[in-house]
Amino acid sequence: MLASAGGRGLCARCHISNERKSGRVGLRRTAPSSPARARRLLGPIRANLPSSGNPSSPSSKSKSQQPQSKTMGVIKPKQLQGSVVAEDAELSTTFSRRDLVELRRACLLAHSTKGEVAPFPFAGCVLVSRKGKVKAETFQHASGTTPAEIQALAIAAPKACKGGTLYLNMEPAHALGQEASVEGIAAAGVARVVLGMANPQPHLQGKATAALREAGVQVDCLSALVLNPELEEEGAASAVAVADRALALSREMAGAVVDTLEADALWTLKGCLETNEDLLHCVAKARPLCVLKYAMTIDGKTASVSGHSAWISGTDSRKRVYEQRAECDCVVVGGETVRSDNPKLTTRQQEGHVPTRVVISRTMNLPLDPTCNLWDTGVAPSLVITEKGVRPEAQRALQELGVEVVAFEKLSLAKVVDHLYDRGYMRVLWECGGMLAGPAIAAGVVNKVMCFVAPKVIGGDGAPSPVGDGLGLEKMSEALDVTDVSYEQISQDVLATGYLPTSTSIFHVASEAYGKSANPVAGNGAAGDAEEVTFYKAWRKYGMLSNFYCVDLDIGGRTWRSVEHYYQAMKFSGVGFAETTYVMDEIAAQVSAEEAARLGRSVQQTKPHLVRGDWGQAKLEVMREALEVKFARGSPAWRLLRSTCSSESEAGLCKLIEYSPRDAFWGNGFDGRGLNWLGTMLMEIRDQDASNDEA
Repeated sequence: MLASAGGRGLCARCHISNERKSGRVGLRRTAPSSPARARRLLGPIRANLPSSGNPSSPSSKSKSQQPQSKTMGVIKPKQLQGSVVAEDAELSTTFSRRDLVELRRACLLAHSTKGEVAPFPFAGCVLVSRKGKVKAETFQHASGTTPAEIQALAIAAPKACKGGTLYLNMEPAHALGQEASVEGIAAAGVARVVLGMANPQPHLQGKATAALREAGVQVDCLSALVLNPELEEEGAASAVAVADRALALSREMAGAVVDTLEADALWTLKGCLETNEDLLHCVAKARPLCVLKYAMTIDGKTASVSGHSAWISGTDSRKRVYEQRAECDCVVVGGETVRSDNPKLTTRQQEGHVPTRVVISRTMNLPLDPTCNLWDTGVAPSLVITEKGVRPEAQRALQELGVEVVAFEKLSLAKVVDHLYDRGYMRVLWECGGMLAGPAIAAGVVNKVMCFVAPKVIGGDGAPSPVGDGLGLEKMSEALDVTDVSYEQISQDVLATGYLPTSTSIFHVASEAYGKSANPVAGNGAAGDAEEVTFYKAWRKYGMLSNFYCVDLDIGGRTWRSVEHYYQAMKFSGVGFAETTYVMDEIAAQVSAEEAARLGRSVQQTKPHLVRGDWGQAKLEVMREALEVKFARGSPAWRLLRSTCSSESEAGLCKLIEYSPRDAFWGNGFDGRGLNWLGTMLMEIRDQDASNDEA
């Protein structure tokens, strides 16, 4: 936890956000058209930095410019040893103050599309020329879209790239079919790449760093300096010790101005880690980050004795909740919340990401009235999770209203969270009452708490509290510690945020995630000798096989950004309405496949008369046409597809499965018995290509 100058403890992300709100840093959707514009938009955060010479490369400075002491702005490994950094004989990196400033800026850029698209590995990039001028600032818009570093290289002039420095909040992807970033950086003549954190995904961790160094590019990584994931014999115990020291130092800085290099480095790293805390939790826990959110009065009540709760927190706090919903994949409540509050659980935004509303109900004692807010799936998708055989007529009634129903043989909260992870969810917001919150904490599925405290007093022995009897510890010595706590005042309310013992702190989660590299995957993203290859989300392993991975397709005299763009648009092709042309153009114009799918599905649901009458049969032909273009011989996608061969599987070819619990037509469905049409088509294209080689 770090602190503002005023002494109020804040998390690193709050610091970054406050810099933006105070005008110290200005976000924008496009890269600066000139260095002067960059300085004007960035403001004082880059004030008093050298205007010439590469400040992040000591070798480029004259002898008089070389820092002579810690106070002159250079942080070296030995300065942090004993407090945070584990010994590493190979660690010879030197970070300057300028490096830390630009890494924080990269974090800000990475935040640009949070709330607009579903959570994914967020990435931002700053390109600084050899003379120290900012030449490009970019961010990746959504999963599967053009990486930030490739955008930066395309924007900047070639002479600005040569000898320059790239700042990235996280190590870029480098795997089979995804070599463009490393190849582009090396070809542009970039001299140095500074990373805020290594990519935690086992199939990507360290791959880009190694490839860049092999190409002669200097790579320095802040997380390797502070957390040092490449620990030796002590293994996990050492990783925990390093995380403990990092957390202890961050606590010491609470209430103090961040004015030392050690604090500056730790603050910067924490900001990088928190920018992708969803991803770190997914890698470390094989589960999404689960955040419990609630509002209570200053005497600890979430409602009055009559159950009335509108509103405990103020308007600004509720706006923050809407923002949090937009940054999550789904919002979870229990049946009691649905019955008593009839919530909407929407983001209250006209545009942007729409999270799924999830209701957990063991009894299916839910209102079946079509006017119930959660059953209006035209506003947002809804999912009810229950048990098989429980009120089957109620399950069918909700399905007829367009609500998805998933029924387990035996319902448990652990199974629910595992299922949400299988759906590709990275961040889950729990807005349930105490009857569900208590069991969720007891089951160990909640990682983080967001508590809004309002300056109100209700009282009453029967008034509910945030955590009900599902936890009910008897002794204070058994109480669960909330750690890495930060505080923020929002108008009259106070927001307290912290981690439960399932996570402890962002440093512990990061150390655990980086420890997964002890079980590396074979090769560089190739299938090796696996008999099955599963794929789903564009950011996961084999993500390029997904329809949501953006690859330009030239079909019908038009360029489509992904298979999903083309597929969604073709739903409305050939229909005799002028409106369909507009819809198709709008789908084609969407930046990401996610947004194209959101628009196409929405129009299909709300205006079914615009959908072509033969779509049920034509969609297979449309999909096949797009896939054949995407996986054309010699393309990066083709190379990845051809790698899915196994010497041990029958016929020497892996079975390809779209592991989609929510789609039983294109994927394998919730029970694994789906038709898997997408996987089947990819296998047909691959096998036909292999047959042509043999012929």
